[in-house]
Amino acid sequence: MGPVCSRRSKMTEHSVYIQHGLWARLGLPRELSWGFIGIFLFITGATIEQSWLASMLQHRGFDAFHISLLSSVFGLCVAVVSWFSGIGAGVLGLRRLMWAATAVYFIGSIPFIGYALPQGNYPLMVASYALRGVAYPLFAYSFLVWINQRCEPRILGRAVSWFWIAFGVGMTIVGPWYSGVMLPAIGETATLLSGFVFVVLGAVCALVLNQDRPEVEQGGSMGAALSEGIRVLVREPTMRLAVIVKTINDIGKFSLVILMPVYLPHFGFSIAQWLTIWGLVNVVNIFASYFFGWLGDTIGWRNTVVWFSGTLCGLAMLAVCYTPVLFGNSETALFCALALYAIGLGAFGPLSALIPSLLPDNKGAAISCLNLGSGLSNFVGPLIVTLCVAPFGVEGTLWVIAILYFAASVLTLPLKLPELR
Repeated sequence: MGPVCSRRSKMTEHSVYIQHGLWARLGLPRELSWGFIGIFLFITGATIEQSWLASMLQHRGFDAFHISLLSSVFGLCVAVVSWFSGIGAGVLGLRRLMWAATAVYFIGSIPFIGYALPQGNYPLMVASYALRGVAYPLFAYSFLVWINQRCEPRILGRAVSWFWIAFGVGMTIVGPWYSGVMLPAIGETATLLSGFVFVVLGAVCALVLNQDRPEVEQGGSMGAALSEGIRVLVREPTMRLAVIVKTINDIGKFSLVILMPVYLPHFGFSIAQWLTIWGLVNVVNIFASYFFGWLGDTIGWRNTVVWFSGTLCGLAMLAVCYTPVLFGNSETALFCALALYAIGLGAFGPLSALIPSLLPDNKGAAISCLNLGSGLSNFVGPLIVTLCVAPFGVEGTLWVIAILYFAASVLTLPLKLPELR
């Protein structure tokens, strides 16, 4: 169950660990297990406010425009830093980049929590929240690069599914649950500050207890690396398609959290019911993510995404649209519709193995494209709601999202591995 190389000091960024026994069956790289725990803890702390920040700002007197603008600036910054993480890792090194992300989190969080929020200073709020926000993609997506460097192809689909499970459990399950418990007990400011503990523990697990030391081939300049990342997008049509597909991946998730609190009350659902169902649905996504990671390693990453991801997510958007109309205030029916979406979302997981493998000689640039798509979802999802709700209504907006999901399956067809072209 050891690494390919007997001496870690001789490893390069292309060295991989060969897994045996239980670790191979799980698709979990044993040597990076502390890193996965670190991702879960870091994401829990760094995104602790995402399920309730908008509500808090509304109660403090901010209107929908200012709240939306804050989210939009945040989303754009996340997209840019997500793209940078794949490129920066090849120049600065993975560990250095993740330590920098940890520092950036505190540099942004201290003025955001300590001054901007209490004083209602909106310009500082936007700037500090954006700075705080770039920390989690920089930390998490740098570790995704690490996984792609270290995992053998036969388990890569499952390995990246473990990454998204750790990421999702922290952001969409434990973070909101923890906030729900702590907000009534200690208040908003103390809950935000408690996120510091999770972030520190996450950094310790991923960067101290995790003993792996991948050697990144350094020597190039940051400017040259950034230019190469841009050139890859310009000259590689498959990379442009990959960014589009990965962007579509999460648009439903970032749209539903805006649409459903507006749409469902018309059919008798309370916000508490919606939040409970949404939390349970994200548990379903955990199991779906691992299943489709295994399926991707079995029948092919591209085949899994083509046949299941956009198809199921598109059908789910239509089911979410019409389930309240047909079944009224039925929690079971709504859960089934949203569970279908969670399952389809899990089927997008193999993209994180497929896209870096499209450019085996330039994985850093390929991963930067993958991360750019992940980050753009934060911006495009709310943007679709902003552009479509007024002219088309909630139902029409859900149809637009469904069509985009169906298109994602078609757009994945040309994303063939080099040996299959």
